[in-house]
Amino acid sequence: MPLRPYDQEQIFLLPPSLNEWVRHDHPARVFSEIIDRVYTRPFREPKEEGRPAYHPKMMLKVLLWEYATGIRSSRKVEEKLQQDVVFMWLAGLEKTDFRTLCLFRSANREAVERVFADVITIARSMGMANIGLVAMDGSKVRANSGIDSFKTVGDWKKTLEKAKCEARRIIAEAERIDKEENDRYGEEARGNELPKEIEKTEDRIKKIEELLERAKKLGREEKARMSLTDQEAGFMHKRTTSIPAYNAQLAVTEDQIIIHADVTTEPVDVNQTKIAVKCIEKQTGETPGILVADTGYGGGDNIKYLEDNDIDAYVPEEGERNIGKTKRPRAHLYGKEAFIYHEQEDYYSCPQGEKLSPVAMSRVKGKYSSREITTYRTERGICAKCPCSEHCTTSKKLGRAITRDGYEASRERMRAKIASEEGKAIYGKRKCMVEPVIGQIKTRCGFWQFLLRGLQKVRIEWKIAATAHNLLKIVGAIMRKERLLPAFG
Repeated sequence: MPLRPYDQEQIFLLPPSLNEWVRHDHPARVFSEIIDRVYTRPFREPKEEGRPAYHPKMMLKVLLWEYATGIRSSRKVEEKLQQDVVFMWLAGLEKTDFRTLCLFRSANREAVERVFADVITIARSMGMANIGLVAMDGSKVRANSGIDSFKTVGDWKKTLEKAKCEARRIIAEAERIDKEENDRYGEEARGNELPKEIEKTEDRIKKIEELLERAKKLGREEKARMSLTDQEAGFMHKRTTSIPAYNAQLAVTEDQIIIHADVTTEPVDVNQTKIAVKCIEKQTGETPGILVADTGYGGGDNIKYLEDNDIDAYVPEEGERNIGKTKRPRAHLYGKEAFIYHEQEDYYSCPQGEKLSPVAMSRVKGKYSSREITTYRTERGICAKCPCSEHCTTSKKLGRAITRDGYEASRERMRAKIASEEGKAIYGKRKCMVEPVIGQIKTRCGFWQFLLRGLQKVRIEWKIAATAHNLLKIVGAIMRKERLLPAFG
């Protein structure tokens, strides 16, 4: 059987066309066409002097394609621009270095947010990203910081004092050696330079002082843990361990288009509900029709806010497996639902018909939220005489206490709604909407850890990942012939 010619020195008669390097049905072509529709004016303006800047559309295509394909290292992308046909085609054979790629990624926060919004607009013009049903969730993403770099603020103060003592010791030792050498060789001889050890120690002192200043601005307590390498990262609990991390937030539609992406330093989600709704309104000009989220986004204040904004929310107080089940403080005691609240007169009646009146008001303040509660009790001695006291309270002297805050009515409506069959069916969609998106970003895009440091920079990185995800969803819909791109121009 004859062999095909093989010649690594082959010369082309005519120059090859760059456009022929990528097959016509390759996803990168659709990817590129979508980005051509994105407004890139907000990126850094080119300067007249010096070498001409790279075109922002080219940089944007390379940046988003690297996140879409799970290649997040700028050094690896620099290699791809010289070896990978698709990257070379997207870049038009430009070969930018990794430092330029890093700077482009970290220095264009407002422009990246505009691109994220433009991609959502494109998706909505294609009939995607309908916000009739929106699901929210958060995920702890590891920070670019080691566990060993974390200490409490109090420990950092002790470390600072030790570093200052070490600096004084090194300087004193240097001065002693200088004096001995001056006595031996004369004062004209050189040798009075500071030792190199002091440079490292002074640099460490400067970093610790910056950390403590940052802790003061953030209002961190003595026991709060902070990292020397990323001062804004938190030490967050994840499954069975704790890691340096940020809390990455997402809100997605039924077709898994991300319409809200943000990052917070708080390990809990309770303060993210209102932020997400306002951001969705800003991005789309509409309020979500139905919002589903897990128990972390609950709380009376959030539930009332959603009601006031006519959002049909499904946010349970308990995990999904406990929805609709009766909550008991103890297995043998009456639950709160056994007591009837009389709104007009502001009192509870117990199963035996006794009256529980308001006796005290207090503010329960947590680390990330607070609320005012009212405590209701019977008159002293009534519970002690009651034949059902053993099924109601463990304190016969004080009697049974019922607490209520200003959001109890909203909670009761939420419990009833989410315990219904329709409510369970709607809430069940959450795990088919937002949880797969988090999995796709972490596995397909390799987003297990942030590469950048500091809250503002990690927000840029998370938004880039969300934009790349959205682009892939749009590309997939087009290639499956489910959607068509709007006319260009």
